[in-house]
Amino acid sequence: MPWYTSSNHARALRLASLYYNALKLAGLTAIARRLSSGGLVLCYHNVIPETADPSDSLGLHMPVATFVRQMHWLADTHKIVPLGELVGRISNGGSLRGVAAVTFDDGYGGVFENAWPVLRDLGIPATVFVVAEAPGRDERFWWDDPEVRRAYSPARRQDWLTTCRGDGAIIADSLASARSRSTRQPSLPPPPWCLPATWPTITAAVRSGLQLGVHSATHRSLPMLDERELRHEVVASREIISSRTGVTPEFFAYPYGLWNDRVRAAVRAARYRAAFILDNGFRATTTDRWALPRVNVPARIDDAAFEAWTAGLNLRRGRGA
Repeated sequence: MPWYTSSNHARALRLASLYYNALKLAGLTAIARRLSSGGLVLCYHNVIPETADPSDSLGLHMPVATFVRQMHWLADTHKIVPLGELVGRISNGGSLRGVAAVTFDDGYGGVFENAWPVLRDLGIPATVFVVAEAPGRDERFWWDDPEVRRAYSPARRQDWLTTCRGDGAIIADSLASARSRSTRQPSLPPPPWCLPATWPTITAAVRSGLQLGVHSATHRSLPMLDERELRHEVVASREIISSRTGVTPEFFAYPYGLWNDRVRAAVRAARYRAAFILDNGFRATTTDRWALPRVNVPARIDDAAFEAWTAGLNLRRGRGA
């Protein structure tokens, strides 16, 4: 789950749209795509049936119509391969030119309800990185909580991911006093597509071709954990997924895109084939299989910006996720 909220978000989106449309009209986006020799790994979070979620300041819940357009364009311009094939090309020094893979983080119900049918119909392979202890819960991921969205600021975000270690229970406790003072009406229950998917739903998708990866056990900030906790997030998480679905995932995605040498070493020691970070606008040209970059795709990105990002032209390049 990345963070892209800013106080000038709407203005920044308008300026970025002008920039990316200018690149496209000038033909620079197409040229950059043809010249690029790196592989492309896209990272989505959720796909929803609505036209937009106005409260989605983090850009996680993409309307299905936008997703469909992007997948049709991607299929026309790239060779879309299973994640394992892309990693194999990296390991063996094979060509990555024009090669792309599609991934999702967290395991939202909307991915299985709205995105997977689209991908299956188009013959596009995909991998969902599942938070192992989340499936079947009847509560939101903590970052979707309305109180969290209201309380967000860059300073709070830093505190949540360090002092609170990205732990949803601790973050909820930190907001308890705000909840008790709130006079707002209780929010409506979230729709199923904004909750974690159930194990039967996940297993059915696996049987129809969807691949699974590990996104930790509880989605805590791994660099902030001790060795015992880190092992649970890296090792026990895979065991949970394997026992519930019958498949053993080969790949790991770092929660929040946060990692360090100690975390990387733990993932490698657990014998994952590769692990993935979030690194805006960069293609998978690195040979470090335990720090492979993915491009996060915000829910409200327009078509020109999406095409530019897939070509490595990204105004956010260099920012952390």
